[in-house]
Amino acid sequence: MSNSFITPTWVTTDVAMNWKNEIRLIAEVSRTYGDDWKNKPEGAQIGYTVQQRIQQRWGVTEGQALQPQAILNQTVPISLTHQLQIGMGWSSADATVDVEDVQERYTMPAGRSMASKCDSLLGAEVYKSVSHTIGTPGQSITTNDIYLDGMALLDNIAVPTPYCAVLDPKAMSKIAGANLAIFNLPGGNSDFKTGQFSGENLGFNSWYRDPNMPTHTTGTFTSSTPQMTSAGQTGSSITTDGWGNFTLNAGDTFTIAGVYEVNPISYVNTGNLMEFVLQVGVTGSSTATLTIYPPIITSGSLQTVTASPANDAALSFKGATGTVGATMTATNSRQSLLFNKAAFAFVNAD
Repeated sequence: MSNSFITPTWVTTDVAMNWKNEIRLIAEVSRTYGDDWKNKPEGAQIGYTVQQRIQQRWGVTEGQALQPQAILNQTVPISLTHQLQIGMGWSSADATVDVEDVQERYTMPAGRSMASKCDSLLGAEVYKSVSHTIGTPGQSITTNDIYLDGMALLDNIAVPTPYCAVLDPKAMSKIAGANLAIFNLPGGNSDFKTGQFSGENLGFNSWYRDPNMPTHTTGTFTSSTPQMTSAGQTGSSITTDGWGNFTLNAGDTFTIAGVYEVNPISYVNTGNLMEFVLQVGVTGSSTATLTIYPPIITSGSLQTVTASPANDAALSFKGATGTVGATMTATNSRQSLLFNKAAFAFVNAD
């Protein structure tokens, strides 16, 4: 008699359950937007992209007279960009085996594979939107103070708590090893059995390891003195010159002399040069137009920086040898992420 429990629907559900148990990075980001892809009344479909509103940023004014501010209904697109599947050849004979055999041989491995694929896709896409960085390309972080610097960066730009840390396994082993003596637990540090600190440590509420974290390879350039071509540039695109031969990659980060970040709530100067991240890779020589995030905005409720760059203001790339006659070679770095879960979103539709 055929096993009535092992149906295609059961297999799909069990794979999904195992997927949920195996995700790591995805488990720590927002997954509240999936309902937006449910069918609308009368079966209408929403399509591949929805626009999500983000919070209004207000400037505080002083004085008795009313000083109204414009309501800026800002939105960000959230899109379904990947369609993943695991195709299984399923026969009537397969439907007669024990449930335990099917789980062990098929659905559990399928769930793990799908979780790994989703985690790696998410990490590879979101890290390129993060402009703030800690550490040095190609070098593991081995001391607590660097992670504390990361916490300070999040505080300075008004990221709400709680903070989460998802590290690649080697980064986790380094920070775990650095703290074994501090915890001094007999028989080894049981706090790291699950790959995480227990409770709040170094300003982060939870720590996880994820072997699917992406690797960033920095761009390269020959002897260069990269600088702004003119003063007063704003927005998400800047023009620069002073380059030798270059290949810059999306995800490369840099600062501009004299351009400091502001706290997005109080608008005070944090004292840190704003870090920008390249959104699009570019190759060439002599001059370069760079697409950046965040945009350079010098006033108003969406202000990001203290001032626009001066003419010939120097660009300093993370991983380069300096700013004058500098070079940069391709350097691989496994990425880790320190964030609040609202920073990123993962959605799925069925």
